[in-house]
Amino acid sequence: MKIAFIIVTFHTPKTLITRLKSEIIKLAAADSKVYMVDNTNNNKGYAAGVNSGLKSAIKDGRNIFIVANPDISFGRLEKQDLTAGGKHFDVWGLAMKQRNKTYYGGEIDKWRLSGGLITKKPTKRFRNVDYVSGSLMLFTKKVINKIGYWDKKYFMYYEDVDFCYRAWKAGLKVGIDSKFAYLHYEVSKKTPEKQRYLRQSRWLFFQKYSNIGQKLREFIRMPKTILEEVFGKNSAK
Repeated sequence: MKIAFIIVTFHTPKTLITRLKSEIIKLAAADSKVYMVDNTNNNKGYAAGVNSGLKSAIKDGRNIFIVANPDISFGRLEKQDLTAGGKHFDVWGLAMKQRNKTYYGGEIDKWRLSGGLITKKPTKRFRNVDYVSGSLMLFTKKVINKIGYWDKKYFMYYEDVDFCYRAWKAGLKVGIDSKFAYLHYEVSKKTPEKQRYLRQSRWLFFQKYSNIGQKLREFIRMPKTILEEVFGKNSAK
């Protein structure tokens, strides 16, 4: 088991990078290696950065990949806590603590194809989910061999949803180990630019995978969608 930690940074403070590296050193064994991909000056998106790290790791003979944002913390987790899910899933993650809430993977709305995080704690430790948050995602080389790399058309957001969705469609198992959790500080703030990327990526995902019925329903509800996504008004599905 040769593990690769792939961290994509973008204008990331050095203090965050140093802290995360020290945490990885504490929890990782000698068979692990960190691949830092700095996207600050290359105008590439998160998915492209992940792919760059994956290609380097595969070239080095790595076979388990841990993709992580720099604004997370492994806390007191140990390597076996991270890798235990690999006995049950091909793509997996852990519970995520963020802003005083805990999330247990994500689910995709069957009509709108929008992604949403799950707040209800599962009754079983290992739970199948539609997708795992890209802030901390683990998967094996088997997944890359079967479905390929992350879709670099996504500059930011939904690249994790897309990757897991393709894995699920290919017959691979996607889920979380709810026993262990990591912290996601989410340094990025809610800005008009962030909302624009989120809208664009959500529409890209919808256009890739929606059927005729879903497209028709989305067309009918377009006025409501405009209110929700442009003016920030919330509405039921």
